[in-house]
Amino acid sequence: MLQFMMDMTSEAVVNVGEGFEVAAESFISVFVFGIKYFALITTPLATVGIIVPVISTIFQTKGLFTMKPLKPKFSKLNPITGVKRLFSMQTFVNVIKGTIVIAVISVIVYNQIRNNMSDYQRLLDTDSKIGVAYIARTAFGIIMLLVLIIVFVSVGDYLFQWWQYEKKLKMSKQEVKDEYKQIEGDPAIKSKIKQKQREMAQQRMMEQVPGSDVVVRNPTHFAVAISYDRENTLIAPKVVAKGKDAMALRIIKIAEENDVFITENRQLARELYETVEVDSEIPPSMYNAIAVILTDMYTAKGITVDN
Repeated sequence: MLQFMMDMTSEAVVNVGEGFEVAAESFISVFVFGIKYFALITTPLATVGIIVPVISTIFQTKGLFTMKPLKPKFSKLNPITGVKRLFSMQTFVNVIKGTIVIAVISVIVYNQIRNNMSDYQRLLDTDSKIGVAYIARTAFGIIMLLVLIIVFVSVGDYLFQWWQYEKKLKMSKQEVKDEYKQIEGDPAIKSKIKQKQREMAQQRMMEQVPGSDVVVRNPTHFAVAISYDRENTLIAPKVVAKGKDAMALRIIKIAEENDVFITENRQLARELYETVEVDSEIPPSMYNAIAVILTDMYTAKGITVDN
């Protein structure tokens, strides 16, 4: 770049005394001359300016390539969305960041030029080659200092952008809830299903009360319906239905309507309700108590049982 600048300056100085014909061809020649050297001087910087962002983008995205950003989005034409994006936190951070970088670069360039101002005045009395070399060396020093500052800022900006990117990937509480619903199912629906299952289980339980032998009550808080197969003495009596409060009253009502023997035993009713599950046999510790109740039921109904 320095060599091209020196060649352009030399050629321009050499042609100062040459005649200039005011014609379209002359202006075109000067224009082509300027464009030629401008392209030669700026091509290295332009090349670096293109390659570096591409490489850094590939490094940040780990080689991910997508055409999605090129797809047309009519939402981008919405002025309200544009205003929101203009006054967003991201835009505010970018403005502050750019302002700080420009301010730092301006202060450094100003101080460097001011500190070397006396040297620039003495260049008027020196050889042109020495002057160009000095200016080039000074400019190179300023550029290198700016490059170091920009590299430092870029590293900090890269870490900030990476942190922000990772933060955006995190799921919000609502997204976590939605994902849980998709995997495990909606809690409201699951609760509704469980409620329906309980209702069906209670319905099946109530259907067994009319066929039971006895109902033990306490007197309204607990009710347990017991069934016993007299023909198969190897199987112990089992609980076919049980309930508390309102459910207990329903069991008692169904038992009364179907002429099921009902007896009151507060302690036994509570113990049966708390320890024996529906469709389960009673434990041996309750055999004697249940046997007494069954005997009373047989006596009341006039049923004869072989010993």
